[in-house]
Amino acid sequence: MSTLKITNANLFDAKTKTFVKGALIAQDGIITEITSELTDADAIDLGGKYVLPGMVDIHTHGRAGYDFDSATVEQFHEMQRAYAKAGTTTVMATIASAPMAQIEQYVANCKETNAQPLAECAASIAGIHFEGRYLNPSKRGAHNAELLAALDEKELEGLLNQMKPLPVHLTAAVEMENGEAFTKKAVSMGATVSLGHTEATMQQAAEALTWGVTGFTHTFNAMSPVHHRNPGTMLASLLLDDAWSEVICDGFHVCPEMVLLLHREKPEGKLVLISDSMAATGCPDGDDYSIAGMPVSVKDGKAYTSDGAIAGSTLNLFDGMKNYARFAGISIEEAILHGSLYPAQMVGIDGQCGSIEVGKRADLLVVDNLNPEDMPLVDVFANGYQLNK
Repeated sequence: MSTLKITNANLFDAKTKTFVKGALIAQDGIITEITSELTDADAIDLGGKYVLPGMVDIHTHGRAGYDFDSATVEQFHEMQRAYAKAGTTTVMATIASAPMAQIEQYVANCKETNAQPLAECAASIAGIHFEGRYLNPSKRGAHNAELLAALDEKELEGLLNQMKPLPVHLTAAVEMENGEAFTKKAVSMGATVSLGHTEATMQQAAEALTWGVTGFTHTFNAMSPVHHRNPGTMLASLLLDDAWSEVICDGFHVCPEMVLLLHREKPEGKLVLISDSMAATGCPDGDDYSIAGMPVSVKDGKAYTSDGAIAGSTLNLFDGMKNYARFAGISIEEAILHGSLYPAQMVGIDGQCGSIEVGKRADLLVVDNLNPEDMPLVDVFANGYQLNK
């Protein structure tokens, strides 16, 4: 049995959004006790440093030179270590549009990786985000048009059965033909569904929520725009309070002013930070990357397909959380849950991660200040294992 003991720390309390002086104990990666102090020679004394919950990235295609849809299990492990080093301790491994045989191999690799116990500081693969295939061709972004398909609930049922028992989050343009039956099939099988890569009108988006859609994929990107006589999906994401809204907070996919607008419009708990990161994250610029069946070049950390579409990001979610604090003019304490608990709640995995609580994984980020302009990671604990021993 592995034991982690931390003392003399300022632990983030999700209920009050404050840091509280305290200590914790974890057994086999799970927090078993949170207390005001701990006198134990084996405890790691953090000297009053601040401890945040690990970031939960529910929309990320890869990093460290690999893409989930083509990575081997060993490459999954390399990505898990790289995610943790950058502050992301839980991942919904996201696949873009791909041939069916490749999708099936990806599912098998996700399941095998998820089933293997973590014995090092590495991100947990919590489930699958299936973003691809069921998208509107007019808003396909970096997805190869030849890899898209109609909304077929029978095909979907087969895919979801293969993905069991992993949690599944699905992005689809359900305004297309057969959208209602498709959405209800996904929800009946336990998947959460977001509207994305879509031309949905405000009215169609609102109707989709009655079918079981609960969110919007990367708000402002790959969706119909706001117009004063024809409100599109963007306005639906802003105004439909019951739905979660993802946003890529890198200042490139969405400018700071639009992030501020989203912050002002969404109720607390409904704005979710994502990275939408791709293989080049943490890697040098170059022309030898790809996503969703399309070649991608990266320059100055910005990824594009050959036809000029933005092709995912090279963002770390921890940096996205700091950006959100700056763009929205809020404190780090107010920003933390948008990159941790709220994304976990959106896809139904908040029972295992997203906050520092008894019964959840010991996924912890250590910093020595709370200034979003200059707040580097000092240390990371993932599943109770320490990065900087």
